[in-house]
Amino acid sequence: MTKLHFNYKDVFRALRLGFSAKKIWMMSVGLLIGLAGYSLLTYIAYLVAGNDLLTVWQSFRLLPFPLPLDYPFAWYSWIIFAIGLLFLLCTVLITGAAVSKVTYEQLRGDEFYESKEAFRFAFKNINAILASPLLILAFIALIAVAGLVVSLLGSIPFVGEIILGLMSPFSFLASLFIVYLLVVLLFALLIGPSVVGAVHSDTFDTLFEVFSCVNEQPGRLVLYVATVGALGKLASFLLGAASSIAGRIGYGILHAFTGAKLADVMSNAAFYFKVIVPDWWPALLHQAFITEANLIGLPQMYLPSDYLSINWSVDVASLLIGVCLYFVALLVTGFGFATFFSGMTVSYAVLAHKKDEKNILEIPEDEEELIEPVADDTVHPINPKPATPQRDSANT
Repeated sequence: MTKLHFNYKDVFRALRLGFSAKKIWMMSVGLLIGLAGYSLLTYIAYLVAGNDLLTVWQSFRLLPFPLPLDYPFAWYSWIIFAIGLLFLLCTVLITGAAVSKVTYEQLRGDEFYESKEAFRFAFKNINAILASPLLILAFIALIAVAGLVVSLLGSIPFVGEIILGLMSPFSFLASLFIVYLLVVLLFALLIGPSVVGAVHSDTFDTLFEVFSCVNEQPGRLVLYVATVGALGKLASFLLGAASSIAGRIGYGILHAFTGAKLADVMSNAAFYFKVIVPDWWPALLHQAFITEANLIGLPQMYLPSDYLSINWSVDVASLLIGVCLYFVALLVTGFGFATFFSGMTVSYAVLAHKKDEKNILEIPEDEEELIEPVADDTVHPINPKPATPQRDSANT
């Protein structure tokens, strides 16, 4: 069992715990499934709105998102897009719970806990993972419905104004409570999967733990989440930079005999790998994305070259390498998420010790043991042992 300090220093284990081929593979598979569903549903949303899919493909490649100013997007398209986004979020949360389960067992000393067992655990506890934030959303919706009822009463001539005046303090408190619930919802999404993966909690126990962390350890919770998020971003950046360097080394070696042929293949492969930053993102995020892409040496992510068709073999090779680039991107992103969920598991262990003075890594002992009846009444009652059967001398 790993001995924790139960303080801020334990949070920095996230980078080491996340640097695991098993966890990176698990997160990469989860992201692949989630992004595949998201992309498919988003393209369907564009299709039902009357857009030309080839034009959408040329703009977004495999990661489309709504741009209603450039492409028509009907209200039902927004619903389909929201379903795709929700599918991606649910997939990440379920996979995060599986990664947290592997991390928890690793901290308890089991370095060989299998990924398939972790996924089986996550799907078995899918209600606790997904229903916890849904219950918070349902409660927010219930308060909003109550507010609509007050609004309806306020529309009554003459009497309505008085009702609004009388209900204004309660309306303010209800709105303030919605803000509080939104904060709890955010942390339920961030730390909830790790709570389930660590203590095998049900829906209400998970909600209780999240509310408890928010109410009793708000400072540490914010600090730990921010630190783990920064470490996850650092992990993706480091693996992205290493992948870029590895690609340049491989390109230099293979270019020795292939020459211009390899340059054409790589240029066309970069055409497939394109990431668009939404226009509605703040300018600071735009600049951060461009700066990071330049730092790791991959400006073609947002400035891909035009496709130059040479012959069928170059086309096939370009497509295969383009798929490989997406595979590398999944590994890079998966490392960041694996670091995050591993770090949140450690963070929850520290928070649980701070607020409840318990070590969740300790193996709980059974309160009751099944004791077989014994023939000897003189056996010690605390440590009972079955009497050794006597051999019948007549039969020997």
